[in-house]
Amino acid sequence: MGAWTVIDILIPTYNRSGFLKKNILLLNNQIVQNNLIGRFKILVSDNCSDDDTWIVLNELKNKIDVDIQLYRQEINVGLEPNAIYLLGKSESDYVMYLGDDDYIPDGYLAFVVEVISTENAFCVIPGFSGLYPDGTIVRSRYAEFEVKKYNPGFETVCELSNFGHQLSGLVLRSESLYKEYLKNEKYRNIYPFIFFVTHCITTGVSFYAPKYQVLVSQGNSKDWNYDASGLLIDIFRNYKIAFPQDRDKKVRASLSFVKIQSWRLRIGKNPFNAFKAFIHLLASKEVDSRVKISLFWLYPSQYFALLKKFITRKCGFSN
Repeated sequence: MGAWTVIDILIPTYNRSGFLKKNILLLNNQIVQNNLIGRFKILVSDNCSDDDTWIVLNELKNKIDVDIQLYRQEINVGLEPNAIYLLGKSESDYVMYLGDDDYIPDGYLAFVVEVISTENAFCVIPGFSGLYPDGTIVRSRYAEFEVKKYNPGFETVCELSNFGHQLSGLVLRSESLYKEYLKNEKYRNIYPFIFFVTHCITTGVSFYAPKYQVLVSQGNSKDWNYDASGLLIDIFRNYKIAFPQDRDKKVRASLSFVKIQSWRLRIGKNPFNAFKAFIHLLASKEVDSRVKISLFWLYPSQYFALLKKFITRKCGFSN
């Protein structure tokens, strides 16, 4: 890609004017200080907020150096339609999704420009840390490396696509994403970013960069909720979009996700919650029968791993 490839920062927002203002001002400062004016645009879609979000946005438009485009939904359309709406409005080769109350770390924007310009990267995935109301920061992603390059392919999908559950900081080659995602309306879901990551890392080179920890605010109210199995059924839809004619890949990708994010199976101190998640998945007509069969060994194996970790910790053994 050329040195002046533009990246659209897409921020869907709802009723968080204070966080949003802080976020946009931080982005503007980072872009200016790193001499990246012209490399980034900010696109914001206000999901019919009933606070002062729209007023704040229009005031900011005349105060920042970065090009910002503002949109407002006439009704609250929900998180996913609002996020997809922004993707449809983008005209750049790359997009970066960002939560309105999540904050990009210093250096990440410059890093993104570098790997896109020199490596033609199709996807960049940052690390993330939880930012709590009292200012405490808790790192959520760990790795033995700071930055790693991945070649395109299905094994990369199994390793990295789960990171799409956290939208903030994801950089994506936008070509065909909008069209491919909307091909089958029944597969639309709360986590379209998992499909976006899957599509991009299947197509081209990707980078996972836990060196750069996006600060993800914890404790703020959300415009959606988890179901009994942690929205796994929604998540599986993304692999149906990505691999419509390949059942084996759909199943393998789904199971890889579940193993990495096994907390969605509700495995823990309360077996009743795990049972509810198990039944929820078995009862769904959307879940592939191979995935359902796999649950019969996946649940015991995850409980055994949890018990082993508990015993190791209690006995004071190191891993």
